[in-house]
Amino acid sequence: MQRPWGLSGPEFLQLYWIGLALAVLVVIIVRVRVRAGHSNQPVRSLDMDELAYLAGGPRRVVETSIARLLTSGELRTSRRGTVQVTSTSRSLNPVDRAVITDSQRYTNRTVNLMIPAVSRDGVVTAIGQRLEDMGLVVSPDVAKSALRKGSVVLWVLLAVGVVRWVNGIAISAPVGWLTLQLVVTGVLIWLLTRRGKHLRTSKGNRVLEEARTTSSSRLATSDDALYAGAAGMVLFGGLVTYPDLAVRSSLLASSSSASSSSYTGYSGCSSSSSSCSSGSSCGGGGGCGGGCGGGS
Repeated sequence: MQRPWGLSGPEFLQLYWIGLALAVLVVIIVRVRVRAGHSNQPVRSLDMDELAYLAGGPRRVVETSIARLLTSGELRTSRRGTVQVTSTSRSLNPVDRAVITDSQRYTNRTVNLMIPAVSRDGVVTAIGQRLEDMGLVVSPDVAKSALRKGSVVLWVLLAVGVVRWVNGIAISAPVGWLTLQLVVTGVLIWLLTRRGKHLRTSKGNRVLEEARTTSSSRLATSDDALYAGAAGMVLFGGLVTYPDLAVRSSLLASSSSASSSSYTGYSGCSSSSSSCSSGSSCGGGGGCGGGCGGGS
């Protein structure tokens, strides 16, 4: 059996490396273009729920709402990781109302069941749509379509390599280096075509970084109420940064570690909040929660 395409082993390996480099470049360009965003709509000041979505997607919106409701006393937690409604308020925002409704619908609702359920609610998905319109986040469908198109070259290259590999096995030719190339190609396909459930644009990253900087430095006093307290901490870091140790342990008892975030600007409070974990002032956003949340 003859070699396909009339190329010797070294010639094919060399061309394969060149093709792989070009294919990776195509995928990277596609990813950069997707993150660039194409909206000319001006970015207005974002509220807490919108910032939470920008920081961690739909899940973070619900986590922030839970922290806000615990602070206001509308929710309470148990050691089993469940939350219960203590009272309702007509002043609740739409996300808070969705959380309250979900908690009232089920007895002893666990956080790990509540968060994905409310994340699919229309009031949460509408937040994502507003951020998409401002060019701050990428629509999951758009990201999936772009990455699928960008990866076509990699898949074609992999198919060509597999054909050559099968031919090499058939004629008892050495295929060690080609096997390595195929493995590398497969790993690159997996890495480069992965997309997170929440994809920010470059403009979204800048807006979020500015919000975090404002939160840490407290330069804008008008934003103090937005970033202070337990909800402000959870907004950027997820439930793992909730300041009250007892409440945090209860919330995380049934919640997956997916709520963690790479933003660790508030992690210092988590380790030092045990001294006020048994008091209501910490969970309510005063004392420990308010002090750490402000970043002072």
